[in-house]
Amino acid sequence: MLCILALLFNSCGNDWLDLRPSTSVETEGSLNELRDFEFVLNGAYSSMQSSNYYGADMICYGDLRGDDVKSYKSSSTNVNFYLFKHNKTNGSSGFWNMYYGIGKNLNILLRDIEKVEIIPDREITTPTLLKMTEQEYFNDLKGEALAIRALLLFDMTRIYGYPYTKDNGASLSVPIIDYVVSDKESKPTRNTTAECYNAIIADLTTAIELLRPAKKEGKINKWAAMTLLSRVYLYMGSNNEALKIAEEAIKGTEKKGYGLWTNEEYAQSWAIPFNKELLFEIVNLTTDSPGKSSIGYLTNKYVLIATEKYWKKYMKNQPNDVRSRMVSTSSSNRPFCLKYPSQDSKSYEDANIPIFRVSELYLNAAEAAIKMNNTDKARKYLAPIYARTGKSLDEMPDSEITLDTILEQRRIEFWGEGQRFFDLMRNNKKVIRTDYLEDVPKEAREFDWNYYKIVLPVPNAEMEYNENMVQNPGYAN
Repeated sequence: MLCILALLFNSCGNDWLDLRPSTSVETEGSLNELRDFEFVLNGAYSSMQSSNYYGADMICYGDLRGDDVKSYKSSSTNVNFYLFKHNKTNGSSGFWNMYYGIGKNLNILLRDIEKVEIIPDREITTPTLLKMTEQEYFNDLKGEALAIRALLLFDMTRIYGYPYTKDNGASLSVPIIDYVVSDKESKPTRNTTAECYNAIIADLTTAIELLRPAKKEGKINKWAAMTLLSRVYLYMGSNNEALKIAEEAIKGTEKKGYGLWTNEEYAQSWAIPFNKELLFEIVNLTTDSPGKSSIGYLTNKYVLIATEKYWKKYMKNQPNDVRSRMVSTSSSNRPFCLKYPSQDSKSYEDANIPIFRVSELYLNAAEAAIKMNNTDKARKYLAPIYARTGKSLDEMPDSEITLDTILEQRRIEFWGEGQRFFDLMRNNKKVIRTDYLEDVPKEAREFDWNYYKIVLPVPNAEMEYNENMVQNPGYAN
């Protein structure tokens, strides 16, 4: 495919690991020792920093298409996400390129790591000076690769495929590329959303079995993979499984020193990398961050701002809610997100990007529980998050602990982190925009999961190259 032939995103070495990343891997013969595979993984993490993925676009996509974040002006970066102006000829190719580019190297890693002969009980020192057995090192490397591959496919599935709960996963999503593509003329077909979710779950289940429960700064560990799996089950409507995984992860993280920020810690903690609530964050350096294309720059320079509705209801008039401190009040008509601040000696352009937090485990558990009509457990897991409002959930009767109550807390907790649009769509809730730029078309001011543009079109280059590719409904003409 054209995307596989494209060059991967180059970046400088990750000094925080003191290891070079490898973003271009030879198809045959370049991976011989376990340490070689760590370099490939560093390349994957480095590529995830790209502004075409979690460096900016993935977060912009999840927020700008919802009702709580808007573009400041019609010429803003990523304004097409906000305006729903994509069509069959101008559809974004950034996500598509990231999926195939990173996935290609991961598949080579996962194929070739099985060929490495190890002595399972032999103790070694890894390039990052960790002491473990060869088997543990092998397991960790393979587990990380599987978890990243699962995250890539999950993101692609929710961008190009309709919500699983809309049609039980029957809609087309993206091709599942879980093998090394050696034929340059390979032209795969799209898999269904259900098939993609099954592949995601398979990768994550294996990854969780392999990954160590230890804290790994800037890398996916067991708890981050479990958080993703609980989210996947939640998106599928598999609430029993979502609750089970979330509860297990909450117990496990507590034993390893993770935990929710206190109300006193909340506002300051965003500026502290690798703190107790962050299960996985993408690391940016001054030498290899997306710079002025980064989410830190876009938020701090008013490109993305809170909608008036959100600002007034959840920020301006809620001084006791610690989360209201995460919006700047320096300009009331341009309230922007403060979750990507300067960190240590780095500017906000180089801020790390939180991907999975302990708070999500609690909210996943609460949502799954209420959907199972288990109000007691919903209350149990919602309570510590609700405490961030400055009030106690004990004052709320059971009749008011509803799905909408929990989704409201998700709305506040994950504002600016790219989750709002997906939360609305998977629950068949309407996006209702009450203040918007004049360029927003009428059909994009209020819509639900029946609006065909809630998914992106397959990039035009892919459609022209691959005759087996089918375009998403509504974009064909």
